[in-house]
Amino acid sequence: MKPVPCATRNSVTAAVTSDQASEARLLVDGPLAGATNMARDESLLETRALPTLRFYRWAKPTLSLGYFQHAADLPLDAVRARGGEVVRRSTGGKAILHEHELTYSLCAPEVGALAGGPAAAMSAIHEAWAQELARQAGAEVRMRHEGHMHSDILGSAWCFEDSSPLDLAMDGRKLLGSAARRRHGWILFHGSLVLEHPQETPGIAALGREPDLAALTSVMGRAMGYDFQSGEWSPHELTKADAIEAKRFGNDAFTLLR
Repeated sequence: MKPVPCATRNSVTAAVTSDQASEARLLVDGPLAGATNMARDESLLETRALPTLRFYRWAKPTLSLGYFQHAADLPLDAVRARGGEVVRRSTGGKAILHEHELTYSLCAPEVGALAGGPAAAMSAIHEAWAQELARQAGAEVRMRHEGHMHSDILGSAWCFEDSSPLDLAMDGRKLLGSAARRRHGWILFHGSLVLEHPQETPGIAALGREPDLAALTSVMGRAMGYDFQSGEWSPHELTKADAIEAKRFGNDAFTLLR
């Protein structure tokens, strides 16, 4: 997911004490429908109950469109023909084929490590994970910074074929990208870590193994100043997610918005 300018906050960040900031939750979801995954991320940002790190998977190959993308630019019919789904994200950037990947989201107040704006916070997240993913992969993983990646294709509608300076690269190809959205002093990041190459974008990087979630959680906690403890969705959050899915992410009118 390619980082793009985020919406302006609707209110000033509320004060959060160090004790409050230390309370954080880890959620690990099994494979879910694309619309459900997007609705659950949106529910985190709308309810703002507790700083949360979420890892999740996809029940079917899912093409996610960036919020501002035109659906006609992507092979929606081909993805559906192989049993896949199509959704539109609430974040910008270009399309992603979610299949063999680990997806994360982080929703928390814009304080501490997240107080410097989306780009600075994303840099902190990616720098922390770069070191850990390099350890797990046994290869160099780093932010792109200047220049281009070998996986970049001029004019491509796919996110992982159009890198930006904060994206993570392995062997000169894009491995992980994130996007952000802000609301009422909180920020939601979500991003994709490729484990195996999807058939739609075979030239991108892939970790090539199942990631160590405990290690990724630990480095994220250190970078963000949180102690993430395993938790559960609240009934209110799930009810909110169901309503969001029905109104937005599970609705063709939203998916085919443009």
